[in-house]
Amino acid sequence: MMQKMRPENPAKTYLKRYRALVIQRDSLQRSIDAAYDRACSRTVRLKPVHVTGGGGVYDRMAEDVARISDETEQLKAAKERAENALSQIMEAIQAVPDEMQRAVLLLRYVEGLDWISISERIHYEERQTFILHGRALWAVRRWLESMQ
Repeated sequence: MMQKMRPENPAKTYLKRYRALVIQRDSLQRSIDAAYDRACSRTVRLKPVHVTGGGGVYDRMAEDVARISDETEQLKAAKERAENALSQIMEAIQAVPDEMQRAVLLLRYVEGLDWISISERIHYEERQTFILHGRALWAVRRWLESMQ
């Protein structure tokens, strides 16, 4: 007999996004840095050359720099969206009234610790840690519902 799968708690799903968003934000920043480096390497190669009949080399370089600039703006917008989502998750965690519950959420979803490490860090038994986590998730769920 197959066991029915319960849908995951929406608060838990929401909080689990944090680590992936950090990875996305950091990846976008690396891409922004790489685009900036490419743009700088294009302009460094610009040399005063006296060419008659047009500036084909300059136009090609200017086109590359403009394309890289557009790419960078798109990357910056995506990074800002990721940072806004991270801020909202932190706001949800901060909305939890109990400090120990907030600590459990931070250790689990922001730092990515396993349950044993969390229990050791807060000096609680694992069962007590699970209870704190469950109560914290309810607080986050109520916060999410109030935001809709």
